Amino acid sequence: MGVLKDQMINFMTLRGYSTKTIESYTRSVEVMAYHFMKSPLSLTRRDVDEYFLCLRKSKLADASIHLAYQGIRFFYRMHRISNMVPFLRFPGKFHRLPVVMSRTEVSNLLAHCTSLKSKVMFYLIYSCGLRVSEAAKIKVTDIDFDRKTIFVRRGKGKKDRYTVLGEKMAKMLRDYILIHRSEDYLFPSKTGDSHLSVDAIQRRFRQIVSKAGMSKAIHVHTLRHCFATHLLENGTNLVYIMKLLGHSSIQTTMVYLHIQSIESMNVQSPMDTLPMPTVTRTQQLEMFQQSA
Repeated sequence: MGVLKDQMINFMTLRGYSTKTIESYTRSVEVMAYHFMKSPLSLTRRDVDEYFLCLRKSKLADASIHLAYQGIRFFYRMHRISNMVPFLRFPGKFHRLPVVMSRTEVSNLLAHCTSLKSKVMFYLIYSCGLRVSEAAKIKVTDIDFDRKTIFVRRGKGKKDRYTVLGEKMAKMLRDYILIHRSEDYLFPSKTGDSHLSVDAIQRRFRQIVSKAGMSKAIHVHTLRHCFATHLLENGTNLVYIMKLLGHSSIQTTMVYLHIQSIESMNVQSPMDTLPMPTVTRTQQLEMFQQSA
């Protein structure tokens, strides 16, 4: 579907869709066309119904089917034949709480970094609450050592923001820049003409997790969750955390209220304030004999 794919890409690009969405939607239509070995415009409504029934019967996740549904529906709406796609219901999304590590676990994990570049990269993500793609695109000029801030350009939603630069991280960055003589991107690719790819960063992190023998299912993004959770446990205002993370809504940030440690909340079990009856020595002996 070469021509149709180009038309779809141009149509979505003109309307400002993200590269990721364009790739996902066009891929969904390509897979369906490959399934029938026909152009998607030559399919019938019955063909499309059967295709989604096939997806439902497969072990494909609901989220994947929903993505395919959105892409295919968009394609037919673009060609003004939206009645080609059946109305499908999808179960509500299950909101799983993110995995976080304690401060000790973060320290022990990052101690397994084998190079200065990896060490600085992952400490930066943790200390500044960066997304992987944001860390990859950080430039040396984005670091303001005087104001103790890092400028994050075009984060999620194409929004710019500032995040905090701590004293320890600032020293680590100064040493790193001096040694690597970085002038443009903080973490350049091997060729030096661009930044390190997200895949390369994720690959390095998996190697570190493997060396550390971590039992938790963690990813690079876990470091961002740890940043937010540890700030909250230190008593940082939730609104400040929202701004540092670049969230548009406080509701998104409030998930960290559910994963901060119970100890940091200073919550006391009701049993600890319950008057306990005095048990005599004789009663203790009787209870012991009854349980024996």
